[in-house]
Amino acid sequence: MAKAALLIGVGTYESGFNPLPAATRDVQAIKQVLQNPQIGGFDELNIRTLENPDPQRMREEIESLFADRQKDDLLLLYFSGHGVKDDSGSFYLTNFRTRKNRLNSTAISSDEIHRLMEASRSKYQVVILDCCFSGAFATGMTAKADGVNVSEQLNQLGGQGRAVLTSSSAVEYSFEQKELDLSLYTHYLVEGI
Repeated sequence: MAKAALLIGVGTYESGFNPLPAATRDVQAIKQVLQNPQIGGFDELNIRTLENPDPQRMREEIESLFADRQKDDLLLLYFSGHGVKDDSGSFYLTNFRTRKNRLNSTAISSDEIHRLMEASRSKYQVVILDCCFSGAFATGMTAKADGVNVSEQLNQLGGQGRAVLTSSSAVEYSFEQKELDLSLYTHYLVEGI
């Protein structure tokens, strides 16, 4: 079983979004936890980090995470940055070049990520989202096998399937706190692990 992770932190934006200085520090903190042999046990070579990527690079790296995998591989996608929803309620992860009025072409939709996850042979997938509205990510997820209860799968971190950990519900904001080096959610996630 291989373990692979993609850690994305977006704290700087060209326009339209407030900076999130903790986002790139969040990535480094999660990386340290994953590399710890007693906790994550991930090999450093199997942890990719992206800081303030453009949409093309972000798409390619997410696709690479889920592509060409074996069924027993453990895949982890972590994102810290702005999460946004469009007028129809579709959820997007932002990047350095995201424009609020052009989300389809400048941000990464949860539907796009769901398709990549579905196409992956890996049956162990973890998504951790530290962003506003992150609870909207799980909307519309389907199971990979007949007779599997998706809600049950999402609640079983130790079992087969997918686990999605989010810093907020589909209608809530996430926060940074000036006294902390990390975002509030990632700070307590790392501390709790």
